[in-house]
Amino acid sequence: MNTKQTNTNRLRLMPFQMTRDILKVWKYAYRPFLLFELIYKLLTISVFIPLLSIIFNKLLAVGGFEAAANHDLLRFLFSKYGLLSVLVMVPIAIMLIYTEFTVLFYIAYYGIQEKRPRIRPVLFKAISSLPGLWRIGVFGLALYLLLLFPLLDANIGGTLLPNMTVPNFITGELMKTTFGTIALVIVGLLILALNLICIYALPIMVLEGKYRFWNAVRESKRLFWRSKWSLVRAVFEWVVIFLFLFILLICLIILIVLLLPSGDGESRLMTTIGVMLSLGLYIATLIMTPMFITIITLLYVRYQGHDHVNIDTDGVDATVWKGRDMQRSLMRRYRSMLTTFGLFILIVIGWGATALLTDWGETNEKFIIMAHRGDTTSGIENTMGAFEGAIRTGADYIELDILQTKDGKLAVIHDENLRRLSGKNVNVFDLSLAELQQISLRVGKFQDNVPSLDEVLERTKGKIKLNVELKTHGHEKNFVPILVDTIRRHKAEQQIILQSLDYELVKKVKKAAPDLTVGYVIFATFASLNQFDADFFVVEESFARPRLISSAKIIGKPIYVWTVNDVKSVEHLYTLGVDGIITDIAVDAKETVQKLQKE
Repeated sequence: MNTKQTNTNRLRLMPFQMTRDILKVWKYAYRPFLLFELIYKLLTISVFIPLLSIIFNKLLAVGGFEAAANHDLLRFLFSKYGLLSVLVMVPIAIMLIYTEFTVLFYIAYYGIQEKRPRIRPVLFKAISSLPGLWRIGVFGLALYLLLLFPLLDANIGGTLLPNMTVPNFITGELMKTTFGTIALVIVGLLILALNLICIYALPIMVLEGKYRFWNAVRESKRLFWRSKWSLVRAVFEWVVIFLFLFILLICLIILIVLLLPSGDGESRLMTTIGVMLSLGLYIATLIMTPMFITIITLLYVRYQGHDHVNIDTDGVDATVWKGRDMQRSLMRRYRSMLTTFGLFILIVIGWGATALLTDWGETNEKFIIMAHRGDTTSGIENTMGAFEGAIRTGADYIELDILQTKDGKLAVIHDENLRRLSGKNVNVFDLSLAELQQISLRVGKFQDNVPSLDEVLERTKGKIKLNVELKTHGHEKNFVPILVDTIRRHKAEQQIILQSLDYELVKKVKKAAPDLTVGYVIFATFASLNQFDADFFVVEESFARPRLISSAKIIGKPIYVWTVNDVKSVEHLYTLGVDGIITDIAVDAKETVQKLQKE
């Protein structure tokens, strides 16, 4: 082993060596990193996303899909207009994401060389490389940038598409069965493995100028195996540093609280702490992707070497900016201090603009908590045990599901087939209500039976309101008249609201009983909610965006979100101004909202 290799190995074994290397790079690169990410994020929010939305909505309108939602949206995507939207929007998205990553890789590499890169020439170099994209396997690059990398869901992706998550209503249902849980774990591990194999593909393409994506992936796989333990050490360092900072923050908050004066001073100080934490989190979002890019670039250079880098062939020196102000001695003397101060001011402005556009809305004094299929810590979903538990939690509504049985009765159950809850492979539409209720449901320590809608209305009357989701299996007979008659017999018009994923069914119920409150459940749409005739809307959590919420507010319709199962999401949605949530954690959600309303 030669002396150079020995020294390299010693460096790798030094404690927190990766952190030391990152700090060396950021000594030269932190300003361009932060300035570029700040400007790019603001451009994404204010220009790129609205532009892509306008293009997509125009294509929806041309195809006659202005009010496309749920399955209609899927039908649009497979139509000729959907294909056209892919052909138009995917190249734009690829160029925007690739440009951001290219600029960040350039900045990181110049920082490794102990040079201070300038934004304008670096951006010029990145844009100049875009024509080369169309000589590569663009399909593979699109899959990586628009699907595989965002699915990693690590908040280190491009600004335009930082992450992509599987909707909670899908993962939630899958995790209720062993097979579904195993399938989710396998898919998650596959996504992680593919991302690790492709981890050096972009730096190879950007820094070496090799524009064939699949060749870059093969080279990336080789580099990954050589650097795998260095990646593990880098992750370990990040975890240790994060835990240290987290513990330090908790200690600081505890110390402040202990020394806190009572009265108005306490309220002002807590508000100040909240603002500072929010600003800190925003700064963290600015540095996460550049930090990731820095680590990958450092490892690439360590294992591939500088000899393969080919970024200066265009004759553009990205470390020189020939501006007139640079010639002035006063500016040259105080340039560092002024730049840092100006960058801080821009970060504060960016934080404020981002918060206003994405995080804040008009909060509601009356925030509705709906217990999803009852309280499943007290009983089996959609049974009286779970409903009685939901009443004890203090939830405002129970959200439940109904299906029609063979004899036309309305049973309270979610699944068409009873296999998941009873182990019996039988369908609801093949059984009468009496036959259905003879089958015992078993989940964990709980055992119960399927109740009828009549039974639930009778036993919950005056105790809690109901949100009844109308499920269909295709074998219904006089479904709407039977439903309306059931509600009328129990005089439950003020106790119950109805909702459905089927927009045609929503319209049928509303036509048959205009006095009933009927909502439309949406798991996917890009249309404004004024396109739909419903009394309220229920949207899947991943689609609960400020624009969609605003469109509900404009037409004066309540908007609820399902299925919200963590406290942070409850806080975020409350701040966005939604009217309520459907949740499996009714107790925690209620406590969280009460705390927010007191602040």
